[in-house]
Parts: sequence; structure tokens; C-alpha cells
Amino acid sequence: MASSKKKLQGLVAATITPMTENGLDQVVIHVGALSLKESQELAKHAAEIGADGIAVIAPFFLKPWNKDVLINFLKEVAAAAPALPFYYYHIPALTGIKIRAEELLDGIQDKIPTFQGLKFSDTDLLDFGQCVDQNQQRQFAFLFGVDEQLLSALVMGATGAVGSTYNYLGKKANQMLEAFEQKDFSSALNYQFCIQRFINFVVKLGFGVSQTKAIMTLVSGIPMGPPRLPLQKASREFTDNAEAKLKSLDFLPFTGLKDRNLEACS
Repeated sequence: MASSKKKLQGLVAATITPMTENGLDQVVIHVGALSLKESQELAKHAAEIGADGIAVIAPFFLKPWNKDVLINFLKEVAAAAPALPFYYYHIPALTGIKIRAEELLDGIQDKIPTFQGLKFSDTDLLDFGQCVDQNQQRQFAFLFGVDEQLLSALVMGATGAVGSTYNYLGKKANQMLEAFEQKDFSSALNYQFCIQRFINFVVKLGFGVSQTKAIMTLVSGIPMGPPRLPLQKASREFTDNAEAKLKSLDFLPFTGLKDRNLEACS
């Protein structure tokens, strides 16, 4: 574990400067881990190399059983980097932590003064809506993480988005954001439907981290490498089907990997 952590720290340290030099205004580093000590060490390292913030997922092997226990864990991690804005990464489908985000946010800045918001990766729009509604007097960032539902979250007050499909559907997502900001809701809805058509298709094929890496390689031409075990490499059948669907939606208008871009859906 220690060797893996050092490799991760080296990778992050090597990439943060190129990212900021090439146009990223903010770099928030995820430092969550099953071990509190490891999470604290990652948080300290993030501060040392100039991160703009840290984010933490809930520990999911020995799970916190209520809000107070979870906040105590998060508080200890935040204290390891007291000058950095702190964000909670809410993704109950993977962590198994069923503590509602709205409940967690109630009074959280009294315990964690550096708390600035959360990434909400769940389909419970009631919970998300109440996060926004109950905290309108605070300048929290509400970053939505379910790409196929982003437009609904924007209507409810999402201030941004963090998602895996933006690595290859980002142009379409940006067009949706622009249309929404211009109050062209019909166009925004069409862009969201376009994104949904592709996601709905690959979900039926079996969609996860391995398949995301395969699609990123397909679209960018940059080899992303195989996933780590226990994940299995995406099948050639999946990649071929995904490529055909991308082309049918005019996401891949060119036959070669080079110079591919994401054009509008027809």
C-alpha cells in the first residue's frame, strides 16, 4: 500500500504543473482512502504541491453508520490540509453509504470550516434539490456527477459538473451548458438527449471503468492502457459497437483516429 501511495503521489505531483500551465484554473485532488492516516497523508501532499482543493469519498469497508461518524472522519482529513477548500464526494452506489447528502450538509461548516461543497454522484434528485434549497445562503459548490441527468441538476441549481463521459462527450456537454445559460432550453434538452442516447446504448452493453478507458482511447487515439484487476479489459465487440454508435450520432465523423472531434447530433 505504501509503494502504491508513493507512486500515486509522484504521478499527481508530475501532472499538476502541466495541467495548470495548460489552462486549468482549479485542480482539486481526491485524497479519499480506506485508511484515515493514508487519507491525511494524501491531503498533506496535495497541499504541498499546490492543489486548489481536496475531495474525499467516504470510507466504504468499515462504513460510518451515521452522519456524525462520517463528519468526524472527514473533519480529520480536512484538518491535515487546513488551508485548502474541502469537498465531499457523494457516490452511494459505490460506497454503500446511505447517509443523505442533505443531512450531511446540515451544520457541516461548524465542524469543517474549510468545507466548500460536494460532488453529488447519485440519481436522487430530491436529495440533490434539498442540498441546494437548504443551503442557498451559503456559497457552496454543487457539482453534479450523473452525466445523463445533468440538465435536470442544472435546473435545480447545480453549479458545475464532474463526470467521466466528458472526456469524450465534453463538446456536447459544453453546448448544452451554453444553451442552458442562454435560456435556450429546447436546444439544451436536445443536447442532453443526444448524450443520453449514447450512454443508454453502452449501459445496455455493459458499461464501467474498463469501457470508459476503451472509449477514451478510441476517441483520442491516446492508448489509455488496460484496467487494473479485478476489472477486465473491454471486449473488441464492445469497442466496435461503441464506435459504430458514436459514428451514428455524428460524434465520430471521421474514419481515422487523428483529428476526430465531436460534432452535433443530427
